[in-house]
Amino acid sequence: MRWNEPDRRHNPLGRDAPASTAWVRNQGLEQVRHAMIQSLAGLSGSEVARMGMRLRYASNIEALWYLRGDLLTMLVPLQGEPLAHATMNRLTPLFHGQLPCALSAPPGSASV
Repeated sequence: MRWNEPDRRHNPLGRDAPASTAWVRNQGLEQVRHAMIQSLAGLSGSEVARMGMRLRYASNIEALWYLRGDLLTMLVPLQGEPLAHATMNRLTPLFHGQLPCALSAPPGSASV
């Protein structure tokens, strides 16, 4: 290996490490993802399993934002409407400060 070639053993693409803000954003993403997956705890069925997979493999915070509606639709028949909406009211504030302005709900609003 020549002195001016990138060390491909540690970084195969030869790119710099991500900025520190990316790590912070990923922490928020994982916190929201974990909370959404936890809302499925104790439930079973193919729809629950499918939703769990969709949540696990959502690529970014926007994808999780859009999955809230599907999660609510799945939870209502399994838990009842009041409990499903309470779950959404608990999850929605976790997105605060992580979404583009056009996607964020107004403060104090927990609508889906």
